[in-house]
Amino acid sequence: MFQRFLFACLFLTFSFSCVYDNLEEKSTPADLVIKTGTVCGWCAKNDTLILSDTYVRYVNYTNCSTTKASVEKTGELTASELQTLLNLLDFDELKKLELNSCNICVDGCDDWISFKNGAQTHYIRFGTNDAKLQPIKAFVDQLNVIKAQYSTSH
Repeated sequence: MFQRFLFACLFLTFSFSCVYDNLEEKSTPADLVIKTGTVCGWCAKNDTLILSDTYVRYVNYTNCSTTKASVEKTGELTASELQTLLNLLDFDELKKLELNSCNICVDGCDDWISFKNGAQTHYIRFGTNDAKLQPIKAFVDQLNVIKAQYSTSH
């Protein structure tokens, strides 16, 4: 009986863990799309920040909802803010990172970044403060600053 319960819990965790990695933008498609988010076990957190050129969209789903956002905010980055963010990214270093953590598998949290700029694409999934992020740490930190601007309640 316990094995069935454990299997059901793991199935539900995996079912909800990646639901919003592919959240669609609500604007016209752009060459540059940067997405980042955090997903935690037991529905503790599930959010996504989307940067599509200078358009910003933040979505947070709580209480295990898979259909209705509890928080949704939009905004814009200035061209200067976007350029500052992009100047912090060395795409070659990002591309070297083959991270696919599964902290959520043990009720922890995973952060993730999806980067697309024309033909350049890469996706990583990692634990907060993963030492392997050091080559792109400034970029990750700046993404987190932008995300914090939208995730805090105003």
